[in-house]
Amino acid sequence: MKNIFIYILLIFMFLFDINVFAKDLLITNAKLVIDSETFRENMQTNTKLPIDYEANIHENISIYRTTYGRKEPIIIFFKDLDIDEIKSELDGLDYKTYDAEGKWVTSGIFAPFSYLGMADIGGEDLTNDIRSPGSLTSVSENASDNFNPSSVFIANNRRHGITHAAISLAAAGNSIFAGTGSIVNLTGKYNSIVKETAFVLVQLGQQGTLNSGGSRAASLLQLRNGLEVANCNINTGRNCENSLIRAISNINNNSALSIYESDHLIPVIRGNIPLVISVERAVDIINVIELKNSFSKLDIILLGASEAWKVADTLAENNIKVMIDPHNNLPTSFETVDSSLKNIIILDEAEVDYAITNLSALGLQGVGTLTQHAGNAVGNGLDWNKSFAAITSTPARWFNIPLINNSLVIWDGDPLNITSTPVRMFINGEEQSLTSRQTLLRDRYNPNTNSDKLHKYR
Repeated sequence: MKNIFIYILLIFMFLFDINVFAKDLLITNAKLVIDSETFRENMQTNTKLPIDYEANIHENISIYRTTYGRKEPIIIFFKDLDIDEIKSELDGLDYKTYDAEGKWVTSGIFAPFSYLGMADIGGEDLTNDIRSPGSLTSVSENASDNFNPSSVFIANNRRHGITHAAISLAAAGNSIFAGTGSIVNLTGKYNSIVKETAFVLVQLGQQGTLNSGGSRAASLLQLRNGLEVANCNINTGRNCENSLIRAISNINNNSALSIYESDHLIPVIRGNIPLVISVERAVDIINVIELKNSFSKLDIILLGASEAWKVADTLAENNIKVMIDPHNNLPTSFETVDSSLKNIIILDEAEVDYAITNLSALGLQGVGTLTQHAGNAVGNGLDWNKSFAAITSTPARWFNIPLINNSLVIWDGDPLNITSTPVRMFINGEEQSLTSRQTLLRDRYNPNTNSDKLHKYR
């Protein structure tokens, strides 16, 4: 039956497109990490997974990854397959075989929020496109226009298993709106923008007060006003008569979005892309929840949310997602006084939809520590499968990215173990280099290597 399936699949692919942009890959004897959600995604793309998909970790899986006749590669999983059988069907095709015995195979790690590719030296303004305080625009500023795929931090983070990342500005102009975020892959190529318009970032809390006149009330009003303008543009064709909008516009032009800027909030109002809101304090989170009651289609993702555990049940009831750092347990400001390691555990018990990020070094090296942070969450009581999903399938689902078909990583051990590292990585069917400036420097000054040999980056 399996042979017939492979045979039919190959005939179909040759009939429609025989152009190959990358070699097919046959991975044998793998320990596969996959969840039920990924299984459903694969079934929608005509792949086959004849195994018990309720469990996340599957032993002795054979993985056939094909690129024939597809814009994106597809993956077929087989359990206890006679490899000689599938090899006979692949005879004459351009494919590679890799024995993954003792190794783990996963989708790539998805960084749900970062400043990757927008700064090389954080302290040097001329290399830093994370902020644009002097800009006259806000929502319309798109992170993809700042993205440099050749940044050294792309390769540095790729070697930690990161294949995809959500990128955003930290601030744009004198506004709580920090621009429009994008999704990128870490191939280092100039066509690595996966989704240009993926979300809009808003800064509330302490940062929001600095950008809106000095109070939380002002920042919340600025957010509501922006959404009201966008909603008005949809419903009345920009013939807005809302008294709130007129009043704020007359008082302070900086507080109200222009028609051009507010138009970029229309996908948010319609629920087509998420609204990511940076917020920490529990009372501020409650204000955000009340905001959603006025704009029912909003897809809200909280970023940071140190005190989310205090209102976990309310977040779950209102279907608000949370992006947190599970390692964050020390107050770094007055609004994070009640930071706790139990934050993610309580959110999980309340069945809040959450993803894991690293808020201590978002933009540069720290993205690569996502697996460590997920591992720390496991150490504090979170289920392993849920923790791994929080850095892979969960953020991919939030931003509608078919991660398993876009990426694949082979690890030398448990990916949430700090001692494990990727040994091979594939993005869009193409194998990626795991060499970075850091590994080259390591090799140059390692006494066991030829230190006289010049190492060229890339």
